[in-house]
Amino acid sequence: MRRLVFSFVALALLAAPAGAGDLRTLGQSGALLRAAADGALVLTPTQGCRAALSAGEGDCGVLHTAAGPLLFTIEPGPRIDDVLVSRPWTVRVYRPSPSVPDGWDLALSTQPVGSDPGPLFATVTATIRDVTGDGGEELVVGYRSEGTGHFLDVDIVGTAPDGAARVLAHDRLDHGVVVVRPGRMVTHTPVYRARDGNCCPTWIVRSTVRFVDGEFQVDPGRRVRTEDARIPAGDVG
Repeated sequence: MRRLVFSFVALALLAAPAGAGDLRTLGQSGALLRAAADGALVLTPTQGCRAALSAGEGDCGVLHTAAGPLLFTIEPGPRIDDVLVSRPWTVRVYRPSPSVPDGWDLALSTQPVGSDPGPLFATVTATIRDVTGDGGEELVVGYRSEGTGHFLDVDIVGTAPDGAARVLAHDRLDHGVVVVRPGRMVTHTPVYRARDGNCCPTWIVRSTVRFVDGEFQVDPGRRVRTEDARIPAGDVG
């Protein structure tokens, strides 16, 4: 009977959400994008956003927030090593200029790191979705680190009521996968036992990130065995 009771308890622990009852709130601390004002550009109605790229390589787009449009650019720098894939990345977010026709003023940017124009990552990607549920769009930027940690930094960018661009929240996930959906984000992160290899965690925790009462809240998540997790392809990083 004791062995049977123990088995039921173990099953209950595996099925229960990790950290049951605890919500985690995301803040702006650690964000890669920071306020910037030294830069502007002009794009005529016939030009696409790629005209904003310094060397023509990278990604760009326009999102339509609840307080107006924002333009973003993502540009890779040269690789720093013949073996490593990491390179410096420059991400910029512009808002419409109040004084220059067809002008865009720099509002947010990654910052130089030493002699590099931006922080070092293996990849940087972005997607545009309404993750706050306010009817406008936000920008979700994912920065994937190289190495065994395979960390994923995430900046969520939107606007203040006055239209100013700002980072609404930042998070960092160890081996994380982020799927962006209307009104929410879903994260998948590993949980390792003491003897698990870096490649092979025993469990995956699936959590949902929602915008509630003016802040992003991460639910405790549900822990499932890795072979049952069915992790989808991530949308960023």
